[in-house]
Amino acid sequence: MYFLKILFIDCFSGLSLDMLLGALLQLGVAENLLRSQLAKINTGSYRINIYDEKDFSVAAKRIEIITGDSPPDYDTRQIVDLLENSDLSSFVKKICAETFLRLAMTRAKVTGLPLEPIVIENSLGSLVLLVGIAVCIEQLAPDKIMMQSLPLGSGLVKVNDTWLPVPVPVTAELVKGLPVQLGPVEGELVRPLEASLVNVLVDEFAPPPVMAPFAIGYGKGSLQLPIPHLLRVMLGSAETPCGYLEEIATLETNIDDMNPEFYPYIMELFLKKGALDVFLTPVIMKKGRPGTKLSVLCKTGDVKYLANLILKETSTLGVRIGYQNRTTALREMMKVNTRYGPVGVKVARLHPGEPVLRITPEYEDCKAAAQAYGVPISQVYQETLKEADALKENL
Repeated sequence: MYFLKILFIDCFSGLSLDMLLGALLQLGVAENLLRSQLAKINTGSYRINIYDEKDFSVAAKRIEIITGDSPPDYDTRQIVDLLENSDLSSFVKKICAETFLRLAMTRAKVTGLPLEPIVIENSLGSLVLLVGIAVCIEQLAPDKIMMQSLPLGSGLVKVNDTWLPVPVPVTAELVKGLPVQLGPVEGELVRPLEASLVNVLVDEFAPPPVMAPFAIGYGKGSLQLPIPHLLRVMLGSAETPCGYLEEIATLETNIDDMNPEFYPYIMELFLKKGALDVFLTPVIMKKGRPGTKLSVLCKTGDVKYLANLILKETSTLGVRIGYQNRTTALREMMKVNTRYGPVGVKVARLHPGEPVLRITPEYEDCKAAAQAYGVPISQVYQETLKEADALKENL
């Protein structure tokens, strides 16, 4: 049996960035590590305060971001530039950028405004909290992030001198296809940015699995509610009979009226946007016309975003969506030293500590070494395999 590390987010009282960050910190992420990572973003002046408090006799962490009297408001492009120009990890940059971009694109769709001028309100505080959340997730390194449903609240909320129903239109658009419920109390329990983050972060929406929790954290919110305004997260292990069992989605469409020169660009784009795999299959369509089937494998949480991207980037008018389980071998990245420099290899096993199944050189590393030394890529590949096999007995 293989034990899967599960992070379960229990949103019994809604979801806010400060609650999630506080709960993740209470799982055991070091505060000094968080602060050192936050220092890598070149933002305006701010201060983050972390308090240990109680709500309805439950010990929790409360996060407070102090941004001064006139904090800067960034638009989406400025936020992405701040992230790209920082020394944060690629994982943290990806989570944060995708969350803000998804929010901006949805707001542009709902409001009819162009994408570029869209400014994110309270963007400095939101950016700090979101980076903190991504840093914590990276440190905890769960195999899967799960959530059962989102309680959105109910009633009316005032937005720019206008009363809107909960969920507000942007939040409602962002939670399409997700399991949600109104209530359990009046108020806005999930705002647009949090709804966007859920789309990016959560791998599976389902009841908590049979798991053994080994850490539980609570984050305290700022709303005055008749119930505890808390968020609970549980980190635990669940048994799976295979090396790694997970549900994925397959997006497919048949195309016969698009310039085939576009396919390499589209395939590269989807891989950059989070697809697990992209491939093309020649097919014969109705009336005997030759066509191409585009297949995109992705995490279930990325279905809506990537399906919309297919409709945007290709000439198709529809996408088929299917769900299936897959199991994968455990993979570990390492470097081996060759006469062409260090080359990355992928080491595969069925379970931790078991014998190595195979070692595969990384194509991009082999390509770079071949270009640098002016030798055939096959030569670099064989040299890498030779050095990797020499280490195999010690792995």
